Amino acid sequence: MQGSWLRSSSRAKERMKPPRVKLFPETEYQQRLEAVRTLVQDREFDALLVHRPENIYYLTGYQTPGYYWHQALIVPADSKPVFIPPPHEASLVPEYCWVEDVRMFPDTSNWAEVTADVLRDKGLGAARIGVEEASWFLTVELRDRIAGQLPSARLGNGSGLIESCRLIKSPREIGYMREAARISSIGMAAGIATVADGTTELEVAASVHSALDLAGSEYTGLPAFITSGERSKLVHATWSSKRIATGEVVFLEIPGCVNRYHAAHSRSVFTGEPSETLMRADETSQAALAAAKAAMLPGVPASEVFEVARSVVDDADLGYRQGRRIAYGIGIAFPPGWDEGDAFSINSDEPRPLQAGMTFHLITTMRVPDIGAIGCSDTVLVTDDGLETLTDAVRTGVQYR
Repeated sequence: MQGSWLRSSSRAKERMKPPRVKLFPETEYQQRLEAVRTLVQDREFDALLVHRPENIYYLTGYQTPGYYWHQALIVPADSKPVFIPPPHEASLVPEYCWVEDVRMFPDTSNWAEVTADVLRDKGLGAARIGVEEASWFLTVELRDRIAGQLPSARLGNGSGLIESCRLIKSPREIGYMREAARISSIGMAAGIATVADGTTELEVAASVHSALDLAGSEYTGLPAFITSGERSKLVHATWSSKRIATGEVVFLEIPGCVNRYHAAHSRSVFTGEPSETLMRADETSQAALAAAKAAMLPGVPASEVFEVARSVVDDADLGYRQGRRIAYGIGIAFPPGWDEGDAFSINSDEPRPLQAGMTFHLITTMRVPDIGAIGCSDTVLVTDDGLETLTDAVRTGVQYR
């Protein structure tokens, strides 16, 4: 399935500098670089200027939570890349980074001047340069200052080139995601076991985080989401000191992270006697999830998968309508997010077909009036002949207390 996860190239492979921590073999980084270079040339750029932490990590192996400081990767179309790391993170370069040409500068540097100087040193002072303009970590001011330092260069929008290469996961990437899913399930099981009449959301969160950490999770791109009762209707609300009462839904959406690869899933618990509406909502959410999974075959347009799940939810007439995406890409992430939805989401307006090797967080969670969040979601892998659920250790239906 994964044998052709990246386009091959006939270019000569340059040697890279092995770091102490080798999460992927050198050949995989070479394949990634060559695939990106091909896209850079296809877009008629001479180089790509990268600021997004996920993309820098994907191409170099370098990682840090200190990306609030300037870091940049220059990927020429026909020569070795150059990495400009945060100055106070120098110790992480030999730990993680495969790039040989690393340029360190003092923290008092003018980063527009520094970046422009390195581009000129690489013979790119008058080149056509693709810039990741959609990156949250490239400000308008910095982009304009870099352009001002390079009056002879032509800067264009190079957003999405690397993300398109990240869509199809390699076997090693899938392995990390399987482990992240296993850890996520351990955290979920611990949280569910803690839910009881009278316990607090804080106590549930403490159980979840202790289990995640002990199972091996790294810090995640978003926190776990743990809410109860009326609070469960709040999308992306985190735990509070609220005490769980009889007759309330408790919603848990739990991530796991291994080597920056994420998996997440959501489930709900109900304390007390469930109403007929709650049980019908539970059945509907599970049915929509199962229908979407059955439709997620290679070659099927994403919009068709969305429609399958939407029709199950909307036809149930529970006061909740599926008006937004039912899945987003998931994989490499740093805060403030854990998703790759900007590269690919399963929504009504996405015509692109699914491909084997894509990974998604598939969500049919419903926020039902007078009840709350009926949580149902899984991290899934598209395979050659269908779909594999990675977060399958905890059953999908509402668990009753």
